[in-house]
Amino acid sequence: MSAHSPERGSVLEILKQAGAFLVTVFVLTSMLNVGLTQKPSKILGHLDNRGFLASMVLANLVVVPALMVFALELVPLAAPYVAGLLIFSLAAGAPFLIKLTAVSEHDISLGATVLMVLMLATVVVMPVLLPLMLEGVTVDAFAITKALLLQMIAPMLVGMVIAQLLDRFNALIQPWVAKLSNIALYGLIACLLIGYSPQLLDLELWKAIAVGLVVLLVGFYVGYMMGDGTDRLKDIGGLGTGQRGTAAAMIVAGQNFDDPRVLLVITIVNVLGIVLLIAAAKSLSKDNAFSPLDPIAADRPHRQTH
Repeated sequence: MSAHSPERGSVLEILKQAGAFLVTVFVLTSMLNVGLTQKPSKILGHLDNRGFLASMVLANLVVVPALMVFALELVPLAAPYVAGLLIFSLAAGAPFLIKLTAVSEHDISLGATVLMVLMLATVVVMPVLLPLMLEGVTVDAFAITKALLLQMIAPMLVGMVIAQLLDRFNALIQPWVAKLSNIALYGLIACLLIGYSPQLLDLELWKAIAVGLVVLLVGFYVGYMMGDGTDRLKDIGGLGTGQRGTAAAMIVAGQNFDDPRVLLVITIVNVLGIVLLIAAAKSLSKDNAFSPLDPIAADRPHRQTH
């Protein structure tokens, strides 16, 4: 057994490095794909609903982080798990909201509008609040802002310009970008889970995962109740608040923390949260099926309905 341990260790290290690389690939391609599937003209049409969008920002960047802080006061955890869960709670706006919107049979451009407002709000709020919430941990607020702008907002804006001005080119590249994003996400999940498999035996990790999932479920309910009595707004509100911005969380965790447990708890809570939200989205639709092989960040442009 011991003769194979160095070789096994080297394999795990390779998987960890591959996982870190795939995080960047997933972030860039998922953000580009969101832009490629959403023309600015469609987004602008939903910006008039200021009350609902403001309630989404409040629910995602005030209520959910406050719930996480309260939960962590009740359930003490190791510092890396606390950091991971706090980062996760402050990361609003997940590209997967587009897919959840489609599965629940609602207007994709409405889901995309909520997504983009939450992502922009995250870029502003996270660098300010995270250093205040993580006592004793030094976090570079400027570096966080720069990373979020370059790796999330910039690819999304590039995609939106292409979608608005270059229809044929967009139709050619978008399906491949979506598939690459899908493959990168599944690949990074596999690499991180296998690469850090020894850490999965830590019982405190699973306690942290349970805390994260409970907060996500409560967040779903909070967002749902902020839908102002309208079915589509309640559904989008719940799905948008229950799912966190994994891309932003992974950027911050990967660039500011050396302890792998920070990224690990974010990854696992995100995966299990997606499973729960897919079930919720299907229950909100009359008749819809979900395939894990479909593009995970957004539907193709020609599938959108007006």
